[in-house]
Amino acid sequence: MANVNTKAHVLVRDGFACQFCGQLVFLSQGVKVLDMHVPGLELWDLHGKIEPLRTRWATVDHLVPEVEGGMDTLDNLAACCVACNSRKGGTSAPAPPRPEAKGNWDGLSGLFLGLADRYADRLSKEDQKWRRALERVGVQPRLDPLDAVLAALQGMKRGDVADVDATLHAAAASPPRVLGGVNRGNPGDVT
Repeated sequence: MANVNTKAHVLVRDGFACQFCGQLVFLSQGVKVLDMHVPGLELWDLHGKIEPLRTRWATVDHLVPEVEGGMDTLDNLAACCVACNSRKGGTSAPAPPRPEAKGNWDGLSGLFLGLADRYADRLSKEDQKWRRALERVGVQPRLDPLDAVLAALQGMKRGDVADVDATLHAAAASPPRVLGGVNRGNPGDVT
């Protein structure tokens, strides 16, 4: 399985959107730190089983599975939601078209970095690895969309959000400073 640095690069490159169905996905560490920040939010659990985010957990999947000789290379990895990852299983998939990312959705990675210092004593070693990896690929800490993102997540939890992706794009619509020097269009291109 790909290491955290590679996974972070793939998720940022793919705009935290499933490359198979197009659905926006969440970095679990982002949801975890929001739950720490907002008592009673209760959207995070260790295994991503709480709705409505259960199927929107960010994963990175192999296009050619490891059992078929697939490698942990950027051209063989794609951002994937849990539902598509489960549906695909260990089968090969054609390379997704990698559409240009739309909007500023960062899968809550900027909020994770923006809040991580406040909860550093409660972050696991894996969370700390993600923190360093996201910083390496140019994700910037940000708190500006916090209120809008919380409202969107609470609306999702209540079930009164009809178009989840549009709501999340709107919540993250503050000026695009999230990705710093990473160009989402072409893997490996740094500006």
